[in-house]
Amino acid sequence: MPRVPYHLPDGGSRTVETAPGESVMMAAVGNAVPGILGECGGGLTCATCHVFAAAPWLALAGAPQSMEDHMRDMTVTERGPGGRLCRQIAMTEAPEGPQVQIAAEQA
Repeated sequence: MPRVPYHLPDGGSRTVETAPGESVMMAAVGNAVPGILGECGGGLTCATCHVFAAAPWLALAGAPQSMEDHMRDMTVTERGPGGRLCRQIAMTEAPEGPQVQIAAEQA
């Protein structure tokens, strides 16, 4: 099963197994990863699944659509390189998923 390593603000990390096609947000919420709330269930209305993803996965996820881009203005952290709503990042068949950093402001 593919795995997603979530890097926590306190310097720790948490790796979660997930199914191909599942979003990085749903994997986090389903496994109680701190800092990723997904309050809207992935409907792009809350921005509580904001993370900073590593460059290789940004290319695989594609560019943010306009709604995601707009919602990134609503996060508790400032925009930065690699900032994405992890609901928009789907897992692939690769054994290791995206390296995602959770911002301290979300913890």
